[in-house]
Amino acid sequence: SKMPKAVVCTAIGPYATSLAVQEWNGAAADSDDDKNGRIGLGEARVHVLAAGLAFPDVLTVEGKHIQKKEAPFVPASEVCGVITELGEGVEGFKVGDTVFGTTNSGALCEETIIYPETCYLLPRGVDPHVAAGFELNYGTTYHGLVDVAHLKEGETLLVLGASGGVGMSAIDLGKALGCTVIACASTAEKLECCRKAGADVLINYVMDGDGNFKQALKDADVYGEVDVVYDPVGGKWSEVAIRSMAWGGRHIVIGFASGGANPKSAIPKIPLNLTLLNERQIVGCFWGPWKMRNNEHNRRNIDTMMKMVAEGKLNPVISKRYTFSNFMQAFDDMMSRKVIGKITISPTAACSKL
Repeated sequence: SKMPKAVVCTAIGPYATSLAVQEWNGAAADSDDDKNGRIGLGEARVHVLAAGLAFPDVLTVEGKHIQKKEAPFVPASEVCGVITELGEGVEGFKVGDTVFGTTNSGALCEETIIYPETCYLLPRGVDPHVAAGFELNYGTTYHGLVDVAHLKEGETLLVLGASGGVGMSAIDLGKALGCTVIACASTAEKLECCRKAGADVLINYVMDGDGNFKQALKDADVYGEVDVVYDPVGGKWSEVAIRSMAWGGRHIVIGFASGGANPKSAIPKIPLNLTLLNERQIVGCFWGPWKMRNNEHNRRNIDTMMKMVAEGKLNPVISKRYTFSNFMQAFDDMMSRKVIGKITISPTAACSKL
């Protein structure tokens, strides 16, 4: 059988020169495999229908993510696909099942290896593209809002970077949990997408308040009223958002995307007295490592949300579907901050039309 094609990171560095579509012996790249490409104990091989692309995937290619990888490797970890082969000891799944979840072998490949304990059966009627782009963003956001910040019905949630992948999931979950959602983004087009996703208050933090974010929050009558801040952007927005929180407010640190390809430049230094005032909390949400320690808890979270998707209570946004033939455009769009919600990449055009 011919080797599967994949988007391969050939060297750590700028994605525009590091990435290429090549044949990839993905099975043999996994440590547990023998040289004949047979899969290891407790693994499954899947034929990939769609892979989710996330901002950290690009950082990993460029060597700028907290968690480093060595080239060559296949980027991205979110996948939806059909099981074609099961290793020994796999229970609860069969060949032909459509599953979604994470892979350690790289999702941007025609086939990849999964561990079924990190995957889920695709519920009937759920789009494979929605599933492929689901666990990272929605898993992060549910963990942050529910497990870490204990968001309650009737509270006010402020979402920074609201039109991005995690941001849109925060709007969606915030509304599903019965909260008032304030969406902050940098363009009118992005805010229109936030409005369609259900946001109650829209703030353009570049233009509103003549470019003064604090004034924009005051003009919207929300300054001092915020219970939870969801912050994937960092930079100059964080301190203003913390100051906007009411008594007992919780500021969730998700990441520092406003630094673009240099996240370290967007790590703000926050005066500690801001926590004393109003008994505010600044809390970290580091979903990947938390999931490694709490896999069963994460599974419950994902199962809970997939039921909500199937019932129409959550509406994940997949704004664009790319294929291996235009994968570079997906990376360009991600790094030029054009992406609304989630994007997926499929090996072929047939998969992208599912």
